[in-house]
Amino acid sequence: MKKTFKSAITLLTASMLVFSCNQQQNKPSAEPEEEQQETPREITYTTYSAGDSNDAYVIKMEVMLPERENDQAVEIIRKTLMGFFDAPNANDPQTALNREVQKLKIHYTENHNQMVEDGFWDENPPQLENHTSITHLSTYKDIMTFVVSNSVYEGGAHGGFNKAYMLFDVNTGDLISEKDFITNKSAVSNLLRTKALREYTDENPEFEVFDKDNITANGNFFITPDSIVYQYSEYEIAAYCFGRPMFRLHKNEMKPYIKTDSPIYKYWFGE
Repeated sequence: MKKTFKSAITLLTASMLVFSCNQQQNKPSAEPEEEQQETPREITYTTYSAGDSNDAYVIKMEVMLPERENDQAVEIIRKTLMGFFDAPNANDPQTALNREVQKLKIHYTENHNQMVEDGFWDENPPQLENHTSITHLSTYKDIMTFVVSNSVYEGGAHGGFNKAYMLFDVNTGDLISEKDFITNKSAVSNLLRTKALREYTDENPEFEVFDKDNITANGNFFITPDSIVYQYSEYEIAAYCFGRPMFRLHKNEMKPYIKTDSPIYKYWFGE
């Protein structure tokens, strides 16, 4: 579980390098459509937020946590989500968010002052930004999904924005990673390459990848009632101007490569 969570954080790291593109604008990636919820029990979601801003920076933190009294699995999910803010055992999410904002305020103030002192920024220094949120995306039968969104600008040519998805087994609170339900990761990667180099390219004729071998089952995915959707970060497989590509694989394409005792197989096929 720790390894999966660490991967989710790594996926949010924004590169500040600049690659040449044939397009003038960054095409936005398709966002997950709103899906019907199939919550298996009465679970509520409470949102906590914190932030601060001035001429030097804008900081916004937000986390949506599941709540259900005397539910150990839900408590595990809450602690895992708060682990993103270095507070896995925090009983007070608001205090944890406030502490994270204070840490970023110190970091951005020092960075801002240093850049001005060193002459990198003169009369009109840029405003640094960090917007981080964790929100509930969906609950299908025994699978609860959250999305971690991170938008950062720290004075480079442009900012970075990425998303990472975290799937949980509602019965146990455990994170669901690829190794928990995929039997042949190479085969799934091949399916994704086909989507990218054929179907996705047909709709986006200027789309180019750095290296087709970069297109793999990268661990960053969410599910819908009939598909699995893989999300790639900026620069992960293509230049910044192509945004964050998403490739959808239908459940029937995935069926040969899914463990039959996994919650995802049971949800999709009920066998």
